[in-house]
Amino acid sequence: MKKSFWVILISSAILVIFSAKNADPVSVNILFNEIRVSLAILLIIVFLTGFIAGASYFFIKSKKKKEPINDTPEYTEELSDTNANN
Repeated sequence: MKKSFWVILISSAILVIFSAKNADPVSVNILFNEIRVSLAILLIIVFLTGFIAGASYFFIKSKKKKEPINDTPEYTEELSDTNANN
C-alpha cells in the first residue's frame, strides 16, 4: 500500500486516541460568539478541515500539471527551425 495511506491511517488513529483522552468541554470564540464544545469534536473538525484543504490543494496542483503540451507538427517544426538558427 502507499505510504500516504499509512500516514493518514496513523494520524487518524492518534487523533481518535488524543480526542478520547481530551473530551472535556472548552470555550471557543467564533467572531463575537462564545460556544462550548467538546475538545474531541473540535479536534476532529480542525483535522477534517485541514485534510480537505490539503486534498483540495493537491487536486488543484495535479490538475495544472495535466495541461496538454502543444506537440502539433507546426509547433515542433517552428521549434526545430529556431534551434537550427542558433
